[in-house]
Amino acid sequence: MSGAPERVSRAEQKRRTRDALIFAARGLFVAQGYSPTTADAIARAANVSRATFYLHFRSKAEIIIEQMRSVEPEILADFRKLAETPAEQEALEAWLRQHAATWRRHQMEFSAIVQAMAAEPAVADEWFEEYGRIVAELPELVSRLVDSGLDDNGAQARLIAVAMTIDRAFYFGIIGDRPDFLDTIISEIASTLAFGLTSRA
Repeated sequence: MSGAPERVSRAEQKRRTRDALIFAARGLFVAQGYSPTTADAIARAANVSRATFYLHFRSKAEIIIEQMRSVEPEILADFRKLAETPAEQEALEAWLRQHAATWRRHQMEFSAIVQAMAAEPAVADEWFEEYGRIVAELPELVSRLVDSGLDDNGAQARLIAVAMTIDRAFYFGIIGDRPDFLDTIISEIASTLAFGLTSRA
């Protein structure tokens, strides 16, 4: 019968509730910031009880970590493209602009993540662990740096430093809404990248 209510499985209902909590948290993090947002407020915004919130998440930090993990495949894909990019100024600037577009698509998530890192060690740990996963996606670049004279640990540290440098610049340029700064610094980061991806020094 076409007018019959849709029957939803328990698993599907659980998924919908979880998605509603993530959506509500995202909106509150943007509207009022990470720290002022409470689990109670997230539950109310998702039209569920506080107890229901805690059936799905132990804390609001877990929501942030889930958001980080949902964005991570795009970040890793961008860095895989970096491995295929010639270590030349123009090509690296183009890669940086493409990676900046990923940051802009997820600007609200990154803003909440950065706020949460200051208050939640688990969020900071997750961000740092992501650097290790980025390096794991770049065996060609690790090999290139080892061939240039670095040992394996030094090559990995170099690539983590590169990713951290890019993140910091994008934080100020995109999250901090300083487009002129970002336009200016992209060429400098590309120059640093060209040197860092090819030289031992």
